[in-house]
Amino acid sequence: MKVLSIIHATQPGGVQRVGAVETTMLNKFGYETLLVSILKTHEWGIFKELGIKPIYLFNSEAFGRLISGLFFKININTKPDIIIAHNNPCAQVAFKLKRKLEKESKNTPVIFYLHDSLVYPIAGSLFGEILRIFPQIFKKLEYKHLKESEIVLVNSEVSLNRVMRNHCLKNLSEKISILYPTTNMPIPKDRVVRDKEEYILIVGRMDHEASYNIYKIMKILDYPLIVAGYGHPYNPKFKKVLKLFKILMKKGKDIKIIFSPSDTQLIELYRTASLFIYPGHENFNMSAIEAMSAGCPILVADTSGVCEILPQKLREELCMNKNNIKLWVERIQEIIRSDKSYELGKKCWKVTHRYNLNTHIDKLIRILREVILDV
Repeated sequence: MKVLSIIHATQPGGVQRVGAVETTMLNKFGYETLLVSILKTHEWGIFKELGIKPIYLFNSEAFGRLISGLFFKININTKPDIIIAHNNPCAQVAFKLKRKLEKESKNTPVIFYLHDSLVYPIAGSLFGEILRIFPQIFKKLEYKHLKESEIVLVNSEVSLNRVMRNHCLKNLSEKISILYPTTNMPIPKDRVVRDKEEYILIVGRMDHEASYNIYKIMKILDYPLIVAGYGHPYNPKFKKVLKLFKILMKKGKDIKIIFSPSDTQLIELYRTASLFIYPGHENFNMSAIEAMSAGCPILVADTSGVCEILPQKLREELCMNKNNIKLWVERIQEIIRSDKSYELGKKCWKVTHRYNLNTHIDKLIRILREVILDV
């Protein structure tokens, strides 16, 4: 079976990780899988580590960003049996390719993996700006993608509820499933660190609301922080967050920023951190479950999808209102001062034995087989 997986860019990001890891694993299970990226951006090291050479629709990032959505050059020579489209821009490409193949008498089903409802993640796109100004156009476009897909996947109940609120989907609900993007693997038990180092950790996009809340927390909290993040140099939110952190550093706060760390670096940061914190909403939060896989305890926003996989008691301890800065400071201090890091981290690590790359791929393969049988 030939599978084509489409992502929007190759810079660091959760969706990019899912596309890359799924491609590698499906190939290991005998599926001939190719990865397509709309933009040729900075190529994250994970692609080289996994031996993946993406097919790019635009070799010029600036030109691609500008006209993405208005025009796509489908320079794809393969004829896939199934297309997996991650988010709305990729669904546009998928259905354009599907129509092209239909002219050649080939019916190719599309799996629409919607990580972010009503989000067009290609910054600088004129089409994306049109959708922002006229949200009803975006709503109609996403509904079209939902309706025409053979299967719709979402990354959490949070995302499912949002999609259901955004659209009237009573007649489509049977083809929508949750597939948690758990591309993590728990480290061996003997590698879980008992004596944690003295720092808290955040991993992810630095333009996210979580970074602004971290800034507010660190204004009060006197404890070392490591920010392992990334951001586009032309992104004004990223530049603003960077400026805020530098202000705190000038005031004597112990903050270290590591840009676009490798997976090897990330694992070590997760293993030895006293605590992973993310005081901002995420439809899932892959960084949090990566931390859990390394035996690192987490504190996350209680609206994030990763809370869904935690046992209720652990959820009550680790999931908090993202805007209650005072409570975040108190909880961080409580965990660190009472030396709860190891025990909480071990509980988090145990959860990832039920939610990891193997369980993710098992469900994805079942879905692929069902789609082919139904065609």
